[in-house]
Amino acid sequence: MSVGEDWGWWRARRPPAQRVHLDTAAAGRSSVATLRATAAHAEREATVGAYVAQAEIGPLLEEGHAELGRLLGVPAAGVAFVQSAEAALLSLLAAWPLRPGDTVAVVPAEWGPNLHAFADRGLRITELATDGDGAADLTALDQALADDPPAVVHLTQVTSHRALLQPVAQAAALCHAAGVPLWVDAAQALGHVDTACGADAIYAPSRKWLTGPRGVGVLGVTDRWWDRLRVSASDLEASMRPAEASPVWLIEATEANVPGWVGLCTAVREYVAAGPERVQQRLAAVGRQTREALAGLPGWTVVGPADAGSAITALRAANGQDVFETRERLLREHGIVTTAGAVTRAPREMTEPLLRISPHVDCTSDDLELLHKALLALG
Repeated sequence: MSVGEDWGWWRARRPPAQRVHLDTAAAGRSSVATLRATAAHAEREATVGAYVAQAEIGPLLEEGHAELGRLLGVPAAGVAFVQSAEAALLSLLAAWPLRPGDTVAVVPAEWGPNLHAFADRGLRITELATDGDGAADLTALDQALADDPPAVVHLTQVTSHRALLQPVAQAAALCHAAGVPLWVDAAQALGHVDTACGADAIYAPSRKWLTGPRGVGVLGVTDRWWDRLRVSASDLEASMRPAEASPVWLIEATEANVPGWVGLCTAVREYVAAGPERVQQRLAAVGRQTREALAGLPGWTVVGPADAGSAITALRAANGQDVFETRERLLREHGIVTTAGAVTRAPREMTEPLLRISPHVDCTSDDLELLHKALLALG
């Protein structure tokens, strides 16, 4: 029986795949509806004028802000469309009332580029205690918040390089009680797990588990921080700000890929129609089935527990194989798309490259069998 038998409709709504796509954590496969909506708006810009076309889609953008606000757990007015998750974090660092030397607390599995952004802003990085799997130790976090509270706690909700989820909702409750803001990197979480966690700020790209277009991201900030944001704006931008808009609006009010916004809103609409909880449960099952299918594979070791709640699976090369060469050969010789993860993805935790497998809900047992056979053939 096909692992993804009940999800064939998901695959049918996308262009026919020319590869076995097991790389959603890099970029998911957009639906035909998302692709057509994106292209149609780009054409509309060329026929009636870009700003006229943008004004015409006001209701769609309003719906998208509202749906994303519900998914991220922030008010719709606190949602801004940006270029990427990285751009969202940089905007957040520029707007938040932080000073050089302030401390940001992270776990060892933190995404490497985030660490660079914090250091570039002049922030000091401190590590939170974790349990045996790498998730934040909540008892230790509570104590750290009482003894020496950081300026910000930052958690990557779903780790990019392996199957690991952070307890962001519980951490948010502890941080709120201590008066310390919690920021959440939801790059691998939005569309994958429940992201309405109570974070003070949360951000993600469009292109991964939501399967929206590239070049678009989203930033959400809860209303209790709006008055403290430092968002600069030109006189023209300030004059265009709607009376009911939050300061977060000014982060969005820049030259933008509006066709990408349309694609994101379309992808969100499809995700909501499919049922977020249903999709999340399916992705957890896909991850579990992937790890079970690859367990015991000669030459490779599955990293982490079988039932990790994530659709991401990491393989460690047990016999000294070159992970980057393996990724290239999987693509070139077997038509299988994966990711080779360098240690710079999580430099405080990773000690060797890992091969990442990240199928979406339409993964089938045939897909997993092809991967298993390919890795066996490559040795």
